[in-house]
Amino acid sequence: MNKEEIKKALISVIEKNIQSLEERIATAHSMVDVDEADVLDPEDLSHQAESSESEQLYRLQLQKAKTDLITIERIDFNAKTNVEPGAFIVTNNFNFIVACATAPFDVAGRHITGISTESPVYEEMKGLKAGDRFTVSGKEHIILEIH
Repeated sequence: MNKEEIKKALISVIEKNIQSLEERIATAHSMVDVDEADVLDPEDLSHQAESSESEQLYRLQLQKAKTDLITIERIDFNAKTNVEPGAFIVTNNFNFIVACATAPFDVAGRHITGISTESPVYEEMKGLKAGDRFTVSGKEHIILEIH
């Protein structure tokens, strides 16, 4: 498994998320920036408040995504023998990359989920090696490979 491909895919997932969040912020901001003198319906002001809250939420998510991108750039993705940041872990159930939390993505025919070091899954497998077992949510996983 080429971990450089995984790193590039991971960066791409985060960059797409950043772009999407920036678009959502712009949309929410345009809905907040309403001239109150032009408002005919009192509900418009309510929608304006909701949009403001959404914009703030998107801004927090955007900051987190930008921090994730910095984290990825700082992680050593060289070969690993145990579960640690930068490790690619193949189990009998899932494939993980220890970097930051992501939705599952595909690289070279493998379905991979990004996890952070704050993840409960990471806490269960931290320091383990190939052949070790761990349990999450009552389901046992066997580490088949670590790269």
